[in-house]
Amino acid sequence: MPKSKPLPAPPAALLERLHEPMLALHAALETDALWKAVQAVLRTVAPSHRVTLFLGHLGMGEARVVLTDPVIARPADWYAERGKANPFNPFIEANRGRKFYRFEEVLPARREWLKSDFYLRFAKEEGWDKGVSMLYWAQREVTAMFSLYRAPEEPAFTAAEEAALHWLHPYIGIAIARVQRLHTERLARRSLEEFNKHLPVGLVLVSWELKAEFANHEGQRQCLVWNHGPGGARALNPKDAFEVPAAVLEACAALKAAVLARNPKTLTLLPGDVAAVGHPAWPELRGQVSVHNNPGSALARPRFLVVLDTRPGAAAGGAAGESALGGPAPDRFGALRELTPREREIALLVCEGCSNAEIARRLSKSVLTIKTQLNSIFRKLGVASRTRLMAMLR
Repeated sequence: MPKSKPLPAPPAALLERLHEPMLALHAALETDALWKAVQAVLRTVAPSHRVTLFLGHLGMGEARVVLTDPVIARPADWYAERGKANPFNPFIEANRGRKFYRFEEVLPARREWLKSDFYLRFAKEEGWDKGVSMLYWAQREVTAMFSLYRAPEEPAFTAAEEAALHWLHPYIGIAIARVQRLHTERLARRSLEEFNKHLPVGLVLVSWELKAEFANHEGQRQCLVWNHGPGGARALNPKDAFEVPAAVLEACAALKAAVLARNPKTLTLLPGDVAAVGHPAWPELRGQVSVHNNPGSALARPRFLVVLDTRPGAAAGGAAGESALGGPAPDRFGALRELTPREREIALLVCEGCSNAEIARRLSKSVLTIKTQLNSIFRKLGVASRTRLMAMLR
């Protein structure tokens, strides 16, 4: 496909007015900042009664995010009804890949348009009778769109304004794609965190600055035992009292020093970038710290992945099979493996001291559903009460 020629830039006076808004557009990393910048850019190029940015499309469906100025009361209800009568959706679907259209290309003749149900119910209420839209596509599916609307007393869009919008189109598209990519990466990270949250293995992610960025439930519990001992751990909430053990942070600092001593241009993850950590008083508590680095993304600083677990039968001065928590070592991991992911999540929330009502609220479930799943947990693990469950899993 031949490379498209760059469009001529707008007049120098307009470019000067666009300088600050364009800097804000290029700096936008979040939806709110993107929306403010898009508004400023578009209103500078083509002042309009209303500006709307549509984001979050799935296939050819309605946008999941609609940002509009002036704001609309009850936007969810408004756009649900508006979408049923919207005359532009069939036009867009029939013209996939088209980047620009004037409303007059889609709407009936003006006299008929001003009497139409869509105008009387929606456009008139929103204060417009004419407009233009520009779209962004991924293959044959819409990814984003913005529209400019003008009131009956405002003039039609001029050829110069339309030319400036065409020139702006790729710049706004790059900013939209950047924010969409960040949201996609954030969703992927959140999904992995949710997956790891209830694994029966202690996981902690420590930043380059040696600050905890993530810890799953088991990681919080293990850190509690490391920091407060078995007796102290029983009296504390793992989440509230969470702190990465000093010995673990020292191991992270040592690995950081080793990384800094290397040639940064050849930085890769090597087998030597792993440190074993042991607890000075409780040999059965052990940890492993590894450098987590992506050689293909040198702009991101490395992280330190900490894995904490308890080695049964290695308690100082204790008999084989004795736990750091005292008495026979419960097969905690084995117990958690007996549960479904949702049951495991409920069981660990019980261990945090949450009531059925609190668990139901946090998981968006009914209290009856939580009670039913809790009874299933009791049956699978052979315990008769919350107290017994907490004793088994702590």
